[in-house]
Amino acid sequence: MEKREVFGENTRENIYHCIKCGLCIAHCPVYKEILLEEATPRGKVQLSRHLSEGNLELSEEVKEAFFSTCLLCGSCVANCPSGVHGDHLFSGVRWRAAQRYGIDWKKKVMFQLLASRWMMSTSAWFGKWARAMFGGPWIESKLNAGALNVERIPPFNDKPFAESVPEVVKPGGKAKARILYFHGCATNYLFGAIGLAVVDVLKKMGVEVIIPKDQSCCGLPIFMSGERDTSLRCIRDTLKLFAREDVDAVVVDCATCGAALKNEYSHLLCDLRQLGEQVTDEEIRAAELLAGKLKDVTVFIDEHKEWLPKMKENGNKIRVTYHDPCHLVKGQKISAQPRNVLKAIPGVEYVELPGANDCCGGGGSFQVEHADTSRKITKRKVDNIQETGAQVLATCCPGCNLTISNHLDPAIKVLHPVQLLQKVLNG
Repeated sequence: MEKREVFGENTRENIYHCIKCGLCIAHCPVYKEILLEEATPRGKVQLSRHLSEGNLELSEEVKEAFFSTCLLCGSCVANCPSGVHGDHLFSGVRWRAAQRYGIDWKKKVMFQLLASRWMMSTSAWFGKWARAMFGGPWIESKLNAGALNVERIPPFNDKPFAESVPEVVKPGGKAKARILYFHGCATNYLFGAIGLAVVDVLKKMGVEVIIPKDQSCCGLPIFMSGERDTSLRCIRDTLKLFAREDVDAVVVDCATCGAALKNEYSHLLCDLRQLGEQVTDEEIRAAELLAGKLKDVTVFIDEHKEWLPKMKENGNKIRVTYHDPCHLVKGQKISAQPRNVLKAIPGVEYVELPGANDCCGGGGSFQVEHADTSRKITKRKVDNIQETGAQVLATCCPGCNLTISNHLDPAIKVLHPVQLLQKVLNG
């Protein structure tokens, strides 16, 4: 296999930074559970090297190592002393594996739905109707989607979040800032309450919020599974709507979407151009512009906390802990700001979570396709949460919310930090 067939130069040169020290091993959530060298980032980096140099065929067995033993959580990247970007290497191999072996038809259908706003909205409506007609506690309690109990998967929003709010939300007086809000698929179809909280809090802070109606998936879940052609369509659609000079920031409420828009777009476009794909200079500049504007909503609030209305403590105390989403703490190096927001809320008794930045085990479709490994990783997280005695777990990723709430004691609520902030601001 020729070198150029696997990675672009930006990604390939990463291979030779690996000194095989093994420091990544202690931080890999999958390795902790299955204890095989092929599950280690070090092992997969060496497989990547041999694939790139043409010494190894991309067999079914090799392909399986990159799909079944990796969450693409970025733990190895965050803890590599040599700066090896294993996530870029491993997703590149997944791309070539998808080209050679294809993608499971169910995932392919899902990716096409995610890439089309109209198709996704229609599917969400149909899913809500079908669940109401043919679901019910008795049936759903017997069904699992991999590691997820179907009964505990949240219902679809009554209507997509984007259809429940105006395209432009103006504050009462003169706007202190003007932002674009990228809400992502999870907020749009499952966690509409998060989106409403973001808009409500930002409006109360005096911010003009623009919510483009035609936005669709960020493309990262599709890209991570190897379907780069479909993800490229999502990327281009997003750049047309959000790569704008005339706004102060582009705000996201989802760690995964934030990592995609901030870190992955420009890298992926450069990589694809090196491999002969038709990617223009204008697209790369647009991706860099968007990356410079991108802010997690907790970062934006923390930077402008003086804009928050005065909050009153009502005498009730609530014990809150916080889970760091991988794509936020490892991908974007954001850790303090969500905690700052939580600690600034009157009545919150904040307690740190042991292993707060350990992966929750979700990994998108990983928890469906590799349920046993996923459950073991999630159990570590859930046990730690329950030991804190917290009444609320806060996290900045709807995907982590979905995974953790599915396994956690229902008495412990899982909320976005902005939802807690909204509750206090509204008395």
